[in-house]
Amino acid sequence: MSVQKCEFQSKVLEKKPCFLKAEVEIPVADVKKELEAVFNAIKSSAKLPGFRAGKVPMDMVKKEYDAVAKEKLIENLIKNTAFSALEKENFAPIDMPKVSDINFENEDKPFKYVFEAECHPDIKAKDYKGIEVKKEKFKVTDKNIDANIKVMLDRNAKLVVSKDETVKKDSFVLVDYDGFCDGVEVKEIKAKEYLLDLGAENTLKGFKEGLIGAKKGEQKDIEIEYPKDYPQKMLQGKKVLFKTKIVEVKEKQLPELNDDFAKDMGLENLEDLKKKMKEMLEQEEIRRQNNEVEKQIIEHLLEKNKFEVPKTLVLQQQKVLTDRMADYMKRQGAPQDFIDKQTEASKDKYADEADKNVRLSYILNSIYALEKMTVSNEDLKEEKQKMLKANPSRQDDVEKYFNAHKEDIGATLKEDKLFKFLTDNAKITETEKEMPVK
Repeated sequence: MSVQKCEFQSKVLEKKPCFLKAEVEIPVADVKKELEAVFNAIKSSAKLPGFRAGKVPMDMVKKEYDAVAKEKLIENLIKNTAFSALEKENFAPIDMPKVSDINFENEDKPFKYVFEAECHPDIKAKDYKGIEVKKEKFKVTDKNIDANIKVMLDRNAKLVVSKDETVKKDSFVLVDYDGFCDGVEVKEIKAKEYLLDLGAENTLKGFKEGLIGAKKGEQKDIEIEYPKDYPQKMLQGKKVLFKTKIVEVKEKQLPELNDDFAKDMGLENLEDLKKKMKEMLEQEEIRRQNNEVEKQIIEHLLEKNKFEVPKTLVLQQQKVLTDRMADYMKRQGAPQDFIDKQTEASKDKYADEADKNVRLSYILNSIYALEKMTVSNEDLKEEKQKMLKANPSRQDDVEKYFNAHKEDIGATLKEDKLFKFLTDNAKITETEKEMPVK
């Protein structure tokens, strides 16, 4: 259905760098003209009993299709004038304008409505060269290598029965327990041969203290007071009496650090294990340094480039962040009411982060344009070759993945180029010290 060109008057009610609110009024003559065009279009295909399609008299069409025609009239009048009103104000919208306050009684009165629209900010990034950055470099030492190999040994330890069968602060304890609240047994709090790691930080406070010193076969009553913000609603702020029985006491038995252990890890010998551990720590340290440099650059860019951004984009980004948090908690087994509570509590935090993320994207795109950067076909080919080299036996899979994710790969290459440019043009002050032992 064609939309008739019509006259209108528009008045700006509010205008900001990324936002426009305006009122539009269309005179009676143009409203009637458009309504007649709508009815003519409906008549051309209208069907009613006793009449062939397109042959229904106009007075019957107007009676039977009045509501449909007025709905289409409103749609056409808005479509025909909203973008013209935006063009008049030299305002290029990101998306369809949001219409409100439609004032339309009948075709004998002017048609009025209000709309809101958002646009991209017109920005030119500044102060992005010569950014002062402090780069702290940690040197990998034998202490770091030994500490990380110790972690590796711990992860490959076996649980064996404790010789003295006494619970210690780092014991693993198999317990049977039943929970009672206000003297009533709680069916949901019951377990047989449940394995407790007393050395873990997330072990419920009170259990560790209550079990230390107990021996195999011993029965102990332990009272636990749950925090008010505990994930499980039924336990929030409650005192629960656990009637426990020590089934077995276990402890970790670390593997011996020698060439055999290194071979079990897929390496040639102990010396090779230490060499590979050093290489891994050095690579992690380089990533940490790069991340820290990028973080300082981002903070500088956000501090030096402050401007308004479209609220719609901020809300979309905020939803991405909160959904990601909620999805993570869900995968960790948190109940929905706890997830909802945490999501609500994090709204302000994520609103600020979302605003920064959106603003940063505009800043980086501006730098990309100002410096006339591009991601060429050669860049993409080179990236594909790297993937093929890293996966020599999976050529078909690499080809499929590359073709399916070409746009995302291009975006990553764009970001890499941007931060390489910013880092190369930064004023970096380096200091070096020994890596802390964790």
